[in-house]
Amino acid sequence: MSSEDIAPTILLIVILYFVFRCLSRPRQSASGEAGIRGVTRAMVDTVHGAFPDIPASNIIYSLSRTRSSQATSEEILERGFLPAPPASFSIPASLLPDQPTPVLASTTTQSNTKFTNQQKPNQTLIDRFNLSSRLPSRKGKEKDPAESPATAEAEKPVVGAKNEWADSKERREQELRERKERMILEARRRLLEKQAKETTTPTV
Repeated sequence: MSSEDIAPTILLIVILYFVFRCLSRPRQSASGEAGIRGVTRAMVDTVHGAFPDIPASNIIYSLSRTRSSQATSEEILERGFLPAPPASFSIPASLLPDQPTPVLASTTTQSNTKFTNQQKPNQTLIDRFNLSSRLPSRKGKEKDPAESPATAEAEKPVVGAKNEWADSKERREQELRERKERMILEARRRLLEKQAKETTTPTV
């Protein structure tokens, strides 16, 4: 083979080598920075916004199993907490919410939290979110002083429709708070019905 035939061959090999490196490098970085399939930042923000006392790592771990913010929220309402992820579970930084904590105030915050936990042990979700006024009355209906026909109509779920978020941040927070309160009351109602069935079940 002459030198004129070898030069194009070497040039072709060099070009293929650099093309292969350019194509393989983005794939490696993408695999290293990839998130969790079926879990988005919006899902994490939704659950964490409704339950800010639940650690974000626990929420992400639960979403990795449920793939649903509603299912994760129901688990929090039923159990009151979410299990912590195992040590082998890797949490992508892209899913973590932005919550800068001042270093100087961390010690004071921790001490205040411990003191508060000692003052209020075994606090229920009803007490935490001040829903005592909306507990079932004698007629078995929830009391909601602020409820109006327009509000009741807006709270009806629409089959096949997607959730529409409000434009303003205040409105979105209000909708999340109202949705969280309804979920808490609904979970409490199901729990009471379950306990009533277990109580009325005749023993053999």
